Amino acid sequence: MAELVENKVIVSEKRKRDQLITKGFGEKEGKDLVLDLKEAIYLIGKEKLEITKGKAAVTEKKLFEIGEKADPKFYSKYLVFRDLREKGYVVKTGYKFGFDLRVYPRGKKPGEEHSQYVLNVSTQDELFSMPEISRMVRLSANLNTTFVQAIVDSENDVNYYPITRLLP
Repeated sequence: MAELVENKVIVSEKRKRDQLITKGFGEKEGKDLVLDLKEAIYLIGKEKLEITKGKAAVTEKKLFEIGEKADPKFYSKYLVFRDLREKGYVVKTGYKFGFDLRVYPRGKKPGEEHSQYVLNVSTQDELFSMPEISRMVRLSANLNTTFVQAIVDSENDVNYYPITRLLP
């Protein structure tokens, strides 16, 4: 059982918290585990978590509404998050690094290994300038990661494009 608090989900039950930590979910804050909305939606969909607000159950739909209110690209970011989790990666937000998501090598989680990839998520209709792409490539190089542009197409399929510098 977990509780929705604003735009985060708090897991206080020790057994569930420890189980989720071993799978690479959430960030530990004191005795609690804090999940972001993408993680919570994913876990509800897998029937691994029940969330309440007060005494009422919280649905995936409600979490999507909260996420989309805060971020118009939330759904696309969730699709990329889900796709990568299904492929065995641990995925975290990358906002403090200037990216949408950061991804750890398969089988590893934060604390065991450094992020392998940083991702920018967009839809097939979005345009980017060369200076924007150059900034993301430089920033990812400074973080010792590979920059990946994740593009969600009109059928909600995700395509990944790693972009690196070839010349020093």
